[in-house]
Amino acid sequence: MNQHSDGIPLSSTGVAWDEERLAGRYAFFRKLRDKVSLRLIYYPYWLMELHGTATWRFFGTKPVAMLLVADARSGRCLRISAPPMLKEERILPAESSGTEAFVPACVKNEDFSLSVSTHIAPAVQDEESVKRQAEDFALKAWNRKCNLPLGPRATLACTNIVTTFLYKPFWLMTTEEKTKDGKDRLFIFDASTGIGGLSEYWNVAEYVMALPGGTSFS
Repeated sequence: MNQHSDGIPLSSTGVAWDEERLAGRYAFFRKLRDKVSLRLIYYPYWLMELHGTATWRFFGTKPVAMLLVADARSGRCLRISAPPMLKEERILPAESSGTEAFVPACVKNEDFSLSVSTHIAPAVQDEESVKRQAEDFALKAWNRKCNLPLGPRATLACTNIVTTFLYKPFWLMTTEEKTKDGKDRLFIFDASTGIGGLSEYWNVAEYVMALPGGTSFS
């Protein structure tokens, strides 16, 4: 990230959980608090609302719809029940050489102003490629729902896809203790919900492990 006088605006699910709130929820974090460091990563996603039709020969046409979120790096789609609330966050990075994976920055939204090492992961999948993957995902899901074994067959079509690009912030907790190969140990918290995990955020973990100075898991 290069310095920008007005900062970098991001449409984000928002940082709602800081170090104090995480310490209040997680006993293990309270115990390790003096031995860990937190960094913030913004990971890119596409939010997609898909509408379509299921048409039966004798039963007419029925509208179908689906809400998906797609990883903007891998394109992997996941069905969700409701859209996230978005807010604008502004990242004001400090001067850097441009070679560091994480740089000191001030992160601001209507609730928080934090000074933290920050990284913004770039998107790989563009809107059109994600739309194609989302349409394929939705048609397969609608087919399973509408075309039951031994039941009447429906013709399915996707008629409209509305897309929104967003970032989701995650806290990366690394410990002072290194693995045998000299890498950091990692745990991830969703900075919007406060939920912690590893397998839940494996896409983020894989990306972080591939960054310069690699990270491992405890």
